[in-house]
Amino acid sequence: MTMLKSAKRRAFLTVVAGLTALAAPHAAQASGSTGNGSFRITAMVAPSCSIDSGGPVNIVEGERRSVVEACNIAGGYTVSANYRQLDSQEKVSLWYGHDAFALNASGMHVLGQSSMATIRDMVLRFDDVQLNAPVVLTLTIAPR
Repeated sequence: MTMLKSAKRRAFLTVVAGLTALAAPHAAQASGSTGNGSFRITAMVAPSCSIDSGGPVNIVEGERRSVVEACNIAGGYTVSANYRQLDSQEKVSLWYGHDAFALNASGMHVLGQSSMATIRDMVLRFDDVQLNAPVVLTLTIAPR
């Protein structure tokens, strides 16, 4: 959960910086300044996307993981699952959030997208798993 704390800390600091910028003109007026000048404050937040699933996930029927997606990029992001290629006899069905998927054989599957910056909790759950050999799934997050 370190990534979650880090993401929440970044979000908190962004909000504090914004509130400070909004309060600064009022603080200058309250200090007795008689000038009629103005000033402009701008701030940039470094782009950041992270995903925390507690590490790589062994694909096992009934396995359930809590996943935290965090991305501050206005255009949104994509979450993908990466794993070894599946044989033609193997199949994996899973739920990610409210969506059900059957993993394709390629070794990469898009699980979700967001069209805006957000932090959200998702649940990853494996339902029907038929494998000839173990498979480890790794989640990645990337700006859109």
